[in-house]
Amino acid sequence: MKLSAENPWWNKGGLWQDPDLSRVKASPLQYHPRPFSPSVCKQSAVLTLRGPRRVGKTVALKLLIAELIEKHAWDPQTITWTALDTFRTLVQLEEHLLNIAVERKPRLLVVDEATTVTGWQRVVKKLRDDGTLADCCIILTGSSAYDLKAGAERMAGRRGDVPDPDRVLLPMSFHDFASHVHGGKGAVQDYLRVGGFPFRVEQFLLKRDWNEFDGFQVFDDVLFYELTRRRLDRSIAIEVLGRLSAIGCSSASYEAFIKPLSMAKDTARKYLDALGDAFLLATISSYDTSRGRVAPKKDRKFVWIDPALGYTGKWLRQAEAPSDASRAEWAVGATLLRHHEPRLWEGLSAPRGVFTWKSSGGNEIDYLVVDKSRKLLFPVEVKYQNSISDWDFQVIERAFGRGWLVSPEIDRARQKSEALSLEHFFSQVGTIGAAPNPSPGGISKG
Repeated sequence: MKLSAENPWWNKGGLWQDPDLSRVKASPLQYHPRPFSPSVCKQSAVLTLRGPRRVGKTVALKLLIAELIEKHAWDPQTITWTALDTFRTLVQLEEHLLNIAVERKPRLLVVDEATTVTGWQRVVKKLRDDGTLADCCIILTGSSAYDLKAGAERMAGRRGDVPDPDRVLLPMSFHDFASHVHGGKGAVQDYLRVGGFPFRVEQFLLKRDWNEFDGFQVFDDVLFYELTRRRLDRSIAIEVLGRLSAIGCSSASYEAFIKPLSMAKDTARKYLDALGDAFLLATISSYDTSRGRVAPKKDRKFVWIDPALGYTGKWLRQAEAPSDASRAEWAVGATLLRHHEPRLWEGLSAPRGVFTWKSSGGNEIDYLVVDKSRKLLFPVEVKYQNSISDWDFQVIERAFGRGWLVSPEIDRARQKSEALSLEHFFSQVGTIGAAPNPSPGGISKG
């Protein structure tokens, strides 16, 4: 009975009676992300879709199912959706998936919230190896990179011939927000306030009177769900979240982070890593340009993946609301991660494509994009102020020869560096390193 209720498209005319699809159809927000194309679903493969809770993974995959049925003439009976939130043991999971394989013989099998069953990968591997699920496309979803990463690695050789089988769905980018809310114009301030989680954007479209905490109870549930599922203490989590708000966009070592807290460094790291694995908070390490690697003893920067998450401290009554400048800096960091973090699916606790930087003399740059395959080091500094002088370019030009300064509204080109308005940055971020100018024998600095 439960399986039939989860798959209303099995009934004639039942596709858009699915509660998620019917809600999307009636929503003022017609945002339809496509993490997978219909062509990918034709292959025998094991794919994963990760991302924060409430980011729209379920809706995205159900829209994919609708597209397969309506535009590609798939038989609805060959598509099965199942959620694992009521299963607790591997025996239950194996029996459930075996029954689906025998009774339904699915062409596409979507397993929602796979990580609720610890060790799910062993069951999927077994059913792939014995031929039970060898011929279908399997998509597994989850909000934790920690669990899905371990599961996917144990599936080596059984993933299928699909490029990038692990995909990530993050909150709406600025481009998506602007095109769906403002027709592409004048959306920067609203984006910094509302963020890109679809439920927040939908509420923003429905309400004329908006405040920063509309829908914030959902964020509260998302944050603490991810922490408690790792068996972490709620009261300690509130301390950590309050400390994140107090630090804001400043860099800090783990030792400095815990100084006013009642916990050890390793304890704080568990909470920060949990937020990173949940695709909510990025811990950006410093980069050692002389050694070409992470500088483990230098300060780190903590970046919310969505600017609205910066209000968490005030929601918990642990801090004041973040400034426009702070939310802009988080938005810049998150956008750089979207475009320049090569293994985003592993989570945000230790990115390897986006860093922060500090010289021996104490000069700092907010973000440094690093791509050794292209001999690229590219600095991005956020100067969220109303004027930009020649002096503001000195650090990036002396250290790296070129780079970007991001300001609220100023666009200004120099010979090698450039000031970009925040809106212009969002549109140009994918061009970083598009035409690198490598220096002989090493990484390009200009």
